Amino acid sequence: MKRHTHLLVAAACTAALTLTACSASDDALSGTGAAAGNTGAAADGPTVDGGTLKIGLDRPFAKLDPADGTLIQMPMMVLANALYDPLMVNGDNGTVQPYLAKSFTPNADATVWTLDLREGVTFSDGKPLDAQAVADHVTRLAKPESKCACALDAAAIGSTTVTGPTTVAFTLKAPDAAFPNLFTRSLGYVSEAPSGDSPAVGSGPYTVESVQPGVSVTLTRNPAYWGAKGHADKLVYRVLPDADSRYQSLRSGDTDLIWTETPSQLKQAAADGLRTATGPGSTSTVLFNTKAAPFDDVRVRRAVQYAINRKALEKVVFLGQGSVADGPIGSRSPYRTAAGYPAHDPAKSRALLAEAGHPDLAFEYLVDSRPEAQQRATVLQQMLGEAGIRMTVKPLDNAGLGTAMLQRKFQVMDFITSMFGDTDTALSSLYLPNSPYNFMSWSDPEAQKAITEGRASTDPAKRSAAYGQAAARVVGEAPMVFLTENTVGFLGTAKVGGLPDLSRRTVLNVSPATLWVKR
Repeated sequence: MKRHTHLLVAAACTAALTLTACSASDDALSGTGAAAGNTGAAADGPTVDGGTLKIGLDRPFAKLDPADGTLIQMPMMVLANALYDPLMVNGDNGTVQPYLAKSFTPNADATVWTLDLREGVTFSDGKPLDAQAVADHVTRLAKPESKCACALDAAAIGSTTVTGPTTVAFTLKAPDAAFPNLFTRSLGYVSEAPSGDSPAVGSGPYTVESVQPGVSVTLTRNPAYWGAKGHADKLVYRVLPDADSRYQSLRSGDTDLIWTETPSQLKQAAADGLRTATGPGSTSTVLFNTKAAPFDDVRVRRAVQYAINRKALEKVVFLGQGSVADGPIGSRSPYRTAAGYPAHDPAKSRALLAEAGHPDLAFEYLVDSRPEAQQRATVLQQMLGEAGIRMTVKPLDNAGLGTAMLQRKFQVMDFITSMFGDTDTALSSLYLPNSPYNFMSWSDPEAQKAITEGRASTDPAKRSAAYGQAAARVVGEAPMVFLTENTVGFLGTAKVGGLPDLSRRTVLNVSPATLWVKR
């Protein structure tokens, strides 16, 4: 399942959509300053070089290669960014900016994009990272044998042409004004093809010293790095999948930095003397199978929508650490508009069910085994019960839940994703009828027209208006119910310096090279 996102260029950088004026500095992979809920750079003092930074990962990885979907998920990008520089990088409020790229420029109708690279960049083995290397990388990941989810993104490319030592032209099969968004992760982490089980070679600030896939990896500073050198001499990553154990390793000092999505940990962090770098990185929703009765009837879907008190749900499940979600355009999106989400109204819910001929609605709700998911399902069950709806909770392991979703073998299911961090990708991936990620099997001609027009428009105002129309259709037709925007991110010990302000980010993309260990 594609849980990652790619972000769009903000209006400030979209004069003719030429991505040059907002070229990223090294800060683009970290963020600067501090904000509420982010106890970061303002209190850090001077930078410190040397030492070892110990990082706890929340999930295992199969291999060190941008083709591996695990490596480019938000909690793992703190590892990916050490080895592979991105062509484009996520910024505040739904922006993307050039990083290894100097510019990424479209023609008049956004069907041809020209990528101009920084000069003099090399892979860690000394080979040049030039235009041909970019073309070879994109071609490799586009092949089915790469098993990269990004192959679907690459399928939008009709042809790739090297037009100079540092210049590549991409001719698209259809206009796409958000094309640079696709180069913030797998397609943008330019690497040499791995040999056997060896890691793919990148151009990042660190190189691999040793690795045990699924267990640990140790990186050492790249002495030939083209940019600002990493502060720590070494980075040691350990896979710690249990959230409680990972948090305790941080408290004990066995680990310096961890990723968390656990509300109780976020709330407890300050009392435990920990530092935070967090943002609204995921959204909790409910998916309906719109091809299966009774949820092929919009009145039944809207009845469930009306029965849920999102504010109460957020307080109980997320302990006030998140916020209410009200549609497919997230709170930090440059296209943010009011989607007209309906208020909690159990009486309206009962009336719609009676009108639809389902006054005694009952269904099975699929959910994974995580405590937060189980608690969310229990609260939803109680709320729906107040509207006369009987919901049976059915827990599944991740594999079973993924299979049910991909094969559309469900009535209703829990769905938490980071995809809404990128409005362009979320709308076209989740709501177009031909998309493999339209898990709801939902088809709406008005939404399809608006999304297609928005994606093709190089005018930010026109795109925003089109996306607003699509969002209104999504909310009104309710193929999914929106619940909460969830705060996620990093916790660090008091000795970690350089923790970024991620409060305005929709993709929490951090480079460990910008962090240091106080002595």
